[in-house]
Amino acid sequence: MPMGLLVLLVLAAVSLALFALSHASLHVKLHTRRARPGPTPPISVLKPLKGVDEDLYENLASLARQDYPSFELVLGAEDPCDPALEVARQLRSDFPRVPIQIVAGAPYFGMNPKVTNLVSLGGRAKHAHWLVSDSNVRVGPRYLCELASELADPAVGLVHSLIAGTGDATLGARCENLHLNSFIAPGVAGAERVAGIPTVIGKSMLFRRADLEALGGFARVRDVLAEDYVLGRAFEADGWTVALSPHPVQAVNARWSLSRFIERHLRWGQMRWQISPATFLAEPLLNPTPWLMAASALAIIHARTVPLGLAMLGLGLELTLVDAAMRALQGRGLGLRGAAALILKDLLVLGLWPLAMLKRTICWRGNEARIGAGSVLRPVHPELRPRAPEPAEEAA
Repeated sequence: MPMGLLVLLVLAAVSLALFALSHASLHVKLHTRRARPGPTPPISVLKPLKGVDEDLYENLASLARQDYPSFELVLGAEDPCDPALEVARQLRSDFPRVPIQIVAGAPYFGMNPKVTNLVSLGGRAKHAHWLVSDSNVRVGPRYLCELASELADPAVGLVHSLIAGTGDATLGARCENLHLNSFIAPGVAGAERVAGIPTVIGKSMLFRRADLEALGGFARVRDVLAEDYVLGRAFEADGWTVALSPHPVQAVNARWSLSRFIERHLRWGQMRWQISPATFLAEPLLNPTPWLMAASALAIIHARTVPLGLAMLGLGLELTLVDAAMRALQGRGLGLRGAAALILKDLLVLGLWPLAMLKRTICWRGNEARIGAGSVLRPVHPELRPRAPEPAEEAA
């Protein structure tokens, strides 16, 4: 057997084993789901808005429909004219029994626009427990109960969630949801179970306000792109347990363009490279598709039937693992179109991997910045730094 083909088969086998381990960790985590009674402290849900996301009203309404004794929704946007605020006003009109605050505008706080918004929302929050929830997240009616039960353990300082992508109306959205379901969710579960490393995804985070303030508050991550990951590691470093809830939340991604998917994952790659270079360098080993495809191509070139069969068997195993994850997280299987999109997505992500190590600037939510070690952000044009008006809380 040609040495190059042998090397590719070995790398594909290692990659597939790591991939299978992360997916096994996901299923183990999901099988720990259970209803656990516990304290139900009042919770302030901080919902930063930016533009009208896909199905934004239904995403917000899923929180307004919570089966939970005491909570409030604090919704707001940096721009006081953001159209998402109209959706928030409609929600408040439709759910008059739910305490809903709307904050229009946020003064500049740091380079991370989400953190700027969260500081503004936190200033209006009435309760001692805060839940950060992204605008494209949709949840079930027991969501707050599920997270609160995890925080009932006095050793737990922060609870985050598995993320399940759903929508798939376009190729770009399908690629995004496949990445969430086949790479991100298993990777988060595997990092917790195998390596004991909390990899917090900021779409869903519950913590006590006092504990956050003891760590320095949101000011600690005002100029950091990966504010969620950094906060998770800060809680851990301070002696707290960071708990991963086994109850997934849905991230609704329905009508993404392929270019939006590419832009997002280039930015995510830049962020991961700056957070942990060693881990990022090993990431291609968590992506079996390119190794299996390359081994298949080389086996065909050299007319080697057995290596080709092994590579095809490996690809079939990978697709089976992804199909099982999709069924567990999204409620439906991969399908032929999903399999084709998975191969495209994996090849695109591999192509973005070296570019992420070379590119030094990002553009996020209309803000251009330089990214450095630890995903710290610095302005490209400091003289153009925006100065938003003071936030105004709207009366119901």
